Amino acid sequence: MEIVSPSSGHFWAALLRAEVILTLNIAAGLVIGELILGLGVVERLFAPLVPFLGRIGIHEKIAAAMFLSLGSSRSAAALISGAYSSGEITREEATMGTLSLAFPGYLRRWVGTAAMASGIAGLAGFLFAAVLVLRSACRFVWVVAILVRHGKRNISSVRNTSPSRPDWKGRGKRLARTLAKSLPWAWAFFALTYALVPAADRFFTEHVARWGFYSLIPPEGWAVAVSSLAHVTAALSSASGALASGALGVGQAVLALLVGNMASSITRTMRQNVGFWVGVFPKDLVPGLLRWHLATTLTLEAVSILAVWCAAGVSVFG
Repeated sequence: MEIVSPSSGHFWAALLRAEVILTLNIAAGLVIGELILGLGVVERLFAPLVPFLGRIGIHEKIAAAMFLSLGSSRSAAALISGAYSSGEITREEATMGTLSLAFPGYLRRWVGTAAMASGIAGLAGFLFAAVLVLRSACRFVWVVAILVRHGKRNISSVRNTSPSRPDWKGRGKRLARTLAKSLPWAWAFFALTYALVPAADRFFTEHVARWGFYSLIPPEGWAVAVSSLAHVTAALSSASGALASGALGVGQAVLALLVGNMASSITRTMRQNVGFWVGVFPKDLVPGLLRWHLATTLTLEAVSILAVWCAAGVSVFG
């Protein structure tokens, strides 16, 4: 998504367009989630797995959301929101279940991402894409392990979720109330972050990269990292140019891409995730979801940077 500076004449038109897209995403996700819950699709589809899932501590609604996220992670998040709102899953299950959706959803896109990265930046692009999917897989294992451990402690408290006659009128009223309460918050939060992200990007470009970190990668690598604040394709193109000129080796280019990916992760979270979460989930769930999202994401990003930095001298990187 393109972020336009508030000083630009196109700011309000771009913001309105982005808000419309956000509204459609929230409404469509909630409607699909309510349809799936109301029709009892989850219960019927996962009935044979319920005993096994119960033994390991994963609620069948969470498992269904994981599978659904292969097609639409936003509809899967709305499914978890509906299950949490109806009291079928706990706050911890809703939090970890939502975080677990990222990996199945990313798998669907990864082949295209890897092909694009390899086409632009060659081996460095492919290695960058490989680190991203491996990191996403590690995060999935991490949050699922927490989910299972929590679920095992609460198996006795799992409510009966056998199929019942759908109450469409009640679900429709609940959906309308949810939209009426959540959309204004989502619009306001999205507009705020939309306006502030360019300033945050400039702050990193002008200050953070100068705070004694140049020894990590060469100046050309920082140019690649800063390009990530605009878009990953810009960073890959910058890396391709630096590789072609010999300014960066493959390992240094991968490291620069990962540093840029981490630097942009917070602003990326604000403009891509939080606005949607505020619109879909009850407000009491969002702060914990944001804390866990940033904690798991930033930790693994730092570990991946350290691992590549340590391996940068190995001959395979060049």
